[in-house]
Amino acid sequence: MADDDKSIPPWREENIDLARILANGAGKFLEDYANISADELENHVRDIAIRGWKVKPYPCFARFLFLDFDLAHSPAYDTIIAHTQANHLFLDLGCGLGQNIRRLIYDGAPADRLIGLDLFPEYISLGYRLFKDEATLPSRFLVQNFFEDTPSMQQIAGKIKAINSGYFMHLWSWDMQLNVAKRIIQVMAPEKGAIARGVHFGRHAAGVCGHTVDGLDAESMFLHTPDSLTRLWEQAAEEMSTRLKVDCVSEDAGYCKSLDHDGCRLRWVVEWL
Repeated sequence: MADDDKSIPPWREENIDLARILANGAGKFLEDYANISADELENHVRDIAIRGWKVKPYPCFARFLFLDFDLAHSPAYDTIIAHTQANHLFLDLGCGLGQNIRRLIYDGAPADRLIGLDLFPEYISLGYRLFKDEATLPSRFLVQNFFEDTPSMQQIAGKIKAINSGYFMHLWSWDMQLNVAKRIIQVMAPEKGAIARGVHFGRHAAGVCGHTVDGLDAESMFLHTPDSLTRLWEQAAEEMSTRLKVDCVSEDAGYCKSLDHDGCRLRWVVEWL
């Protein structure tokens, strides 16, 4: 996207301490995985963030949240790795730069069992640029709408045993989030122990957001509590004749409170029974 595109607000870094973020583990990971020297790290990462912002001004770029590798904080992380090591597929919804896929590989998941999905091909290209692995990474990336039954999606549907929905489902209304949950159930392998996990921007009182969030139009976004998100998944399971176990907890997060004074982070895991 052109630099002078009037639909994209100017780049803003919001006084984020990038050096501290890199010192907390992201820097070592990039040095080890991508063979980037310590002297190059800040400029390399900032360049990627600016390029990503120019595609779509998501908060994850201005705040360098793509360096958090949130999936690795999930209680289901070891199970996801075990599923992939047992030759099952993993799908990362809204994978962005594919950072969680690289982290999984670093932690022992076989790369050819990992699939990322995103609407923006620019993010896939930026991921290769960030991690310097375009010539070597055997993981697959689908550039499409999650609801689109492309040949690539049809090939993997029913064979996926783990799905990541990191800050993905929360972007929409209740009805649309319900449709996403049902679509996850539809493409998942109908096997005991299959899991979907994710994080949401939530709120301590459930309801429609009703205002913009960090410059993005979020007026129709439904912000959940653990109870309401559990109800949504239970409704999806009932409508899809599937038995699921849902665990969802809220966590205090300064980032979420900066977006909404009542905001919190929801961390959830859904397991097939």
